[in-house]
Amino acid sequence: LEFIDMRIRDEKYRGAPSSEHNRYVMGQIIDILELLDKYAPHQSLMAIRTTDISKRPQNNPDEFIYAQFCSEAKQRAGIGTQDAMRKNLFVDIHRMGLIERYDSDKNPIDPFSQGRVKYVSISNQGIKLIKAKTILDKYFIFSKGIDALLGGSIDMILEILRDKEYGIDKLSIYEYMFFVSAVGTKTGFNINTDQAVELIKEYRRLTPIQRRSVIETLKVELNPRKFKGSKPNKRDFHNWHNKAAQVYYLLNQTVYFEVRGEQLVLKKGQNSF
Repeated sequence: LEFIDMRIRDEKYRGAPSSEHNRYVMGQIIDILELLDKYAPHQSLMAIRTTDISKRPQNNPDEFIYAQFCSEAKQRAGIGTQDAMRKNLFVDIHRMGLIERYDSDKNPIDPFSQGRVKYVSISNQGIKLIKAKTILDKYFIFSKGIDALLGGSIDMILEILRDKEYGIDKLSIYEYMFFVSAVGTKTGFNINTDQAVELIKEYRRLTPIQRRSVIETLKVELNPRKFKGSKPNKRDFHNWHNKAAQVYYLLNQTVYFEVRGEQLVLKKGQNSF
């Protein structure tokens, strides 16, 4: 409880940057990449919209191909409006290493930067995904992309769930939120894997009623309406939980894990890998 209290005092309490707002499955990402390869073949650069449709409803001439691409993506994958593609999906897909993004001078942009994007192209890894021969190959490539998106945390979670000495065969979403997501972060509450496991075990020593009380108290106390001032001063339990839920949603699509209720477990056979 002292650790949780220390964590929520830090403005980076939610942990490292990761996907938060998108819900997609591998097939949808493959559809988008195949269309990108169609509209910008041979890894050429496609100019994208740089302004929200609400601010500028009409596409500029150099954005017409992007508009067609998004229209077909929406029909085929069910996701990918011009604004969502630019502001959300391309961000995640870039962080997965499946596309590249560029500024107006066609200089590559770091996947985790806030740079202004004007062009995109499919990456070598993206080509590898859409050309993979078997579904298992596709899942391994996609799993690698999710690991990159989540800051390389898959190996760490595998270690927690596989190590017999730890004695942990499942992780609740709150155990991930409070402790596992603190491992290896550039924050004041950074811990290592062993420390996370010890904190999980301490948390499990609380009675079910006590654990529920912790969560209900945090829901009340971490209400953004209770905080004044700038955004870094605010705390939002619902937003934090949504971020963890998105991580579990993505991990459930890898070859390693499955989610049962709000518990993350190894897929059958993963203990022997």
